[in-house]
Amino acid sequence: MTFSTSSPGFWGHPTAADWCENNYDHSHYVAEFFNSLSSFSMILVGLAGMYLHAQFEKRFLLTFGSIVVVGIGSIAFHGTLLFPLQMLDELPMLYSILTLFYCCAENKPYRRYGVWFPVAITLYGLLTTFVMLFAGPQNHLLEFVVFQSSFAFMVMVVMSHIIKLYGALQDQAIKRMWVLTAAIGFTSYGYWNIDFRLCDLMQNLPFGLFNPQFHAWWHVGASMTSYMVCLLVCYNRAENLDRNPSIQWKAGVLPYVVADRLKSK
Repeated sequence: MTFSTSSPGFWGHPTAADWCENNYDHSHYVAEFFNSLSSFSMILVGLAGMYLHAQFEKRFLLTFGSIVVVGIGSIAFHGTLLFPLQMLDELPMLYSILTLFYCCAENKPYRRYGVWFPVAITLYGLLTTFVMLFAGPQNHLLEFVVFQSSFAFMVMVVMSHIIKLYGALQDQAIKRMWVLTAAIGFTSYGYWNIDFRLCDLMQNLPFGLFNPQFHAWWHVGASMTSYMVCLLVCYNRAENLDRNPSIQWKAGVLPYVVADRLKSK
């Protein structure tokens, strides 16, 4: 992560985290063009998930919808590099993973945990929100550490659930699809780290090569991975409700879950 030394564009000097892309290179009104453009992938997969899974419970509409909100926040953040809009990017990411965590944990036909569980998740999100906003643009390091630690912790918790769900799958074709999803996720995270830690190298590649914009590719890969993980959780929930789920493909390129109607008791 760097801070731009170029002359400010329409939004002025950055007050938020500034990633490894030259600011205002392609538009006077967009700070990081490729990082903003790639964020539309989150909106697209989120809307697709909501549309294709409209017959499922509202929790999944909320989970797919939260990806849309992350995409909107990411466009606002990378397009302006202003701290309040950085919060519009990072806080929805936290809320999205908390929503997914709830779907992972409460995946049985009966409620596994009491009413305290969603209350505890909500309080956790509110506490993290308060600390991040309190840190403000004057203390990027504190805000960054709080967000990264909270988000990483929740990702690890969700991953432990995902591994259990994967182990219970019987269909080998579906299992291979999740292996591909994991490969895309880890590759994208590798791109994020290269862009974050080796910015000087990326900006000065030999033989006249251009910066490959790995943070933008991270957005695309993270969008695909988020969609597929939500798909797995949705599939597992339908299995536990005896709805006989299966994977179908929209236009041969986009997988989605179809299931029988919920049986009345």
